[in-house]
Amino acid sequence: MTELLKRIRCKIDASCLVKGGLNKAGCKVAMTEMPATRLVIDFDKPGSPLATDETRCDYLLVVGGGQRECGWVSVIELKRGQLRAEQIVKQLQAGASFAANLVPSGEAIRFRPVAASGSAPKHERRKLRNKSNMIELHGKREHVRLMSCGAKLVTVLR
Repeated sequence: MTELLKRIRCKIDASCLVKGGLNKAGCKVAMTEMPATRLVIDFDKPGSPLATDETRCDYLLVVGGGQRECGWVSVIELKRGQLRAEQIVKQLQAGASFAANLVPSGEAIRFRPVAASGSAPKHERRKLRNKSNMIELHGKREHVRLMSCGAKLVTVLR
């Protein structure tokens, strides 16, 4: 486990960590081909650092980097049905704001906000490409990466 993951792990209750694939309300995301050195925090589980009445995304993924690689930080929202851009942006930004408290600002990371859904209408995808809907972590602003339920997460992180 890398130093970044160790620092984060000591701040998180083990009961909210996920070991396998990601699954919420019928939308699954495959974790195959993902590095083994990772933490996945489920914000809906008991022990989550976020209260149940707070706006939040489903998961926070932190992948530890090696000596020659930087790590990954990804906030993830899963929707079985149609994606609504406004709601997704609020949830992902809330997750990124929490991640900013866990991940030191000087840490070399790649940041990726991700939304997986059963369907994403064209007008909603267009909204997500708008600059005002970018998600920010430590001054890095990124567009939401879209994927279909059932796909491999690694494909949108690269």
